[in-house]
Amino acid sequence: MGLNTGLFSILLALVWAVAAPARDFTFFLCSDVHVGAENPTAKPPVTREQTLARLKTNLATMRGLAGQPCPQPGIGTVAVPRGLFILGDLTDGHKEAARNQEQWQTFESLFPVTGLAFGGRKVPVFALAGNHDGAPASPQRQGLLARHRALAQAGRVSVVSSNGVHYALNWDGVHFLFLNLCAADAPDAETPFKFGKPGVGGWNDPQNAFAFLKDYLARQVGRSGAPVVILQHYGFDNFSLNDWNWWTPKQRRSLYELIKDYNVVAFMHGHDHHAAHYRWPDPKQHAADLNYFFDGKPPAQPRQYDVFSCGVVCWVVRVRDNQLNAAHRSERGWDQNTFVKTLTPDGAK
Repeated sequence: MGLNTGLFSILLALVWAVAAPARDFTFFLCSDVHVGAENPTAKPPVTREQTLARLKTNLATMRGLAGQPCPQPGIGTVAVPRGLFILGDLTDGHKEAARNQEQWQTFESLFPVTGLAFGGRKVPVFALAGNHDGAPASPQRQGLLARHRALAQAGRVSVVSSNGVHYALNWDGVHFLFLNLCAADAPDAETPFKFGKPGVGGWNDPQNAFAFLKDYLARQVGRSGAPVVILQHYGFDNFSLNDWNWWTPKQRRSLYELIKDYNVVAFMHGHDHHAAHYRWPDPKQHAADLNYFFDGKPPAQPRQYDVFSCGVVCWVVRVRDNQLNAAHRSERGWDQNTFVKTLTPDGAK
C-alpha cells in the first residue's frame, strides 16, 4: 500500500532537511527601473537627466548596503550580493525604434552584463522583460537574449530555454526560474485586453514561459523537494489582476495546478512599483481566482504561496542553510517589509 500524501510530504521534508547542503548567499531584488521614462509633456516635465539621476541614486544606495547592518536579525550585516535580480520594465519603451535602442544601450551601461561593481567585486545582473520592454523583436528583448547567452557562456546560468528567452539558476540547491512576463505560453485571446488599441500586443507575449517552467520542474527538480523561487514581472496584486488583464485566471489556473506538487518557496515580481509581502491565492483578495480554479467550490484552506512585490531601491535576501530572510530598503531607509521562511517542503513562514 502506498504512503498517503500527507505522510509522504512529512517524510520528504525530513529527508530533504537532512540532505540539504550548507549554504549562505545574499542577492538583491529590484524591478521597474524604467530607463528612458522622461516625459517632457508632464506637469512638471520629467527630463532625461532627472531619470538618470534617480537611477544612479538608487544604485549608489544599493552599493552602500554591503557591509552595513540590517535590522532583520536573519540578515545581520549585509553581504556583497551573489547577484542582482531585476524583474522587468528595464526600459520605458517607445514607438520609435531608435529611442528603444537608445534606452537599451543606457540600461546596458548602467547594468553591464559583465557585472555591476560593488567595491572591488563584480556582481552579475540577472534581468527579465516587462510589459514596457517591447515585443520579441524589440532591441530590449533581443538585447536580453544576448545577455542570457553571455551569462550562460560565463557559467552563470544553469539552464536556458530552447528559445533563449527564459532561464534558471541553481544556487546551492535552490532553483530560481526567470520567466519574464508571466508563467504562460501565449496571450489569452479569449479575454479582451483593455489597454491601448484592441487586441493583445506582441509586447504581452510570454513566449512559452509555462512550457519552460513545466519542463524544468520535471527534469531538474522532480520529487526532490528542493526549494523553487519563481520570478516574473506580473504579480497577484490588485494592479496585476485588474481589468487590463495583464494575465488571466485561465493562465493562473494552469500555473496553480502545475506547481502543487513542488516546493515553491516564493514568487517574486515587479510591475506594481510597491514593496509588499502577501499570499496567493488569498481567500479574500483572490476569491475570483479560487472560484475559477475550483469550479465554484474552493476548499476552506487552499494551498497558498508567499509572494514578494518589488518596491523602490531593493529587497535584500539572504539564504542561509535552510532559511530565507528578506528585508526591504526604500529611498528613506529600511521599512517594515520583512520576511522569514524555512526552505523545507511546506515550510512555515
